[in-house]
Amino acid sequence: MIQEGKDSLMNILAIDTSTMISTVTIASDGEIIGDFNVNQQKTHSESLVPMIESLLDLLGMDIKDIDTYVISKGPGSFTGLRIGMTIAKTLAQANDKVLIPVSTLLALANNSSSDRLKVPMIDARGNRIYGAVYDKDFNEVIKEDLYTIDVFSKLVNDLNNEVELIGEVASKYGDFFSNGRTLPLSFNNCIGKSLIKIGLETCDQSYNLYKLSPNYLRKSQAERELLNDKKNGN
Repeated sequence: MIQEGKDSLMNILAIDTSTMISTVTIASDGEIIGDFNVNQQKTHSESLVPMIESLLDLLGMDIKDIDTYVISKGPGSFTGLRIGMTIAKTLAQANDKVLIPVSTLLALANNSSSDRLKVPMIDARGNRIYGAVYDKDFNEVIKEDLYTIDVFSKLVNDLNNEVELIGEVASKYGDFFSNGRTLPLSFNNCIGKSLIKIGLETCDQSYNLYKLSPNYLRKSQAERELLNDKKNGN
C-alpha cells in the first residue's frame, strides 16, 4: 500500500518514456496492481499504446476506469518525452481526466526511502547528465539541470555528505563521487511506483492540461544545429 486516505481511492495510470524503458503502471485504492516495463529496440510510439491496452486487459479494466493520469515530464530523451506527453494528454483530454506531471529526477529519487542525500542522474551523452540532489524529505538541495559530470560531481562532493547515486549511469560515473553509494539495478530505472506515489501526494493541485509540456532542460539537436547555422551565417 502506497498511501492511505481518501485521495488514494482512485484508479491511477502512470507513464514514463523519458529513457529507453517504456513504463506503464496502474494503481487502485493506493495499491500497485499492474506494472509493465519494457526495454527494447522498438520506439515508444510503437510500444506504449499496446502496453497500456495489454495491462488494462490483463487487469480486466477499461480506459474509462482510469480516474487520473500521471506522466514523467522529464528531463530525458527528447523523442521519448514528446511521445509520452502526447499520449498522456490525449488520453486525459479524451476521457476528461486530470493529468499530473512529475519530474523524472524527483521520481528516481523517490525510488529510495533512506535518510541519505539522493542523487538521481540521467544520461545526456557527451559526459553530461541531467541531475539533481534531494534531501530525505525530497526537497531540492541542488536544482535539476543539465551538467557536465565534472561540474555536477564537484557540486555534490562539496556538500560533504554521504549520497546515494540513482540512475542507469550511476555505475558509469560512480568514481567521480567521493562519498557516493550506487544503488542496486532495481532502484535505477523503473519509476512507475514513484510516479504513482508522487501523483497521490499532489493530486489536489490544479494543472492546465493544454499548457503541460515536457521539461527538456535544453534545446533539441535540431534546434541547436539551426542556431549554429544562424551564427555561421548559413
